[in-house]
Amino acid sequence: MLDANRNAATTTGYVTELLYELLDAHVDTMRLAGELDDDPAWAAHLDYLRDLQRVGREALAHAPLAGAQSTGASEARA
Repeated sequence: MLDANRNAATTTGYVTELLYELLDAHVDTMRLAGELDDDPAWAAHLDYLRDLQRVGREALAHAPLAGAQSTGASEARA
């Protein structure tokens, strides 16, 4: 939960970090479920996660403060 007392820049940084963590969780899911590609439903979901991963990282790269908030760990896992 976001701290209501944080200023806008800190909140933006927190949300950016949270979004990178969520994107990283999608990468983990894709790796864990990679063997399920033979199942059409899982294959479609994994395609969706890959597209979401790409679009999400592109959006964050163009967002204000995103470059200052991204971590090496998040970028390395992409």
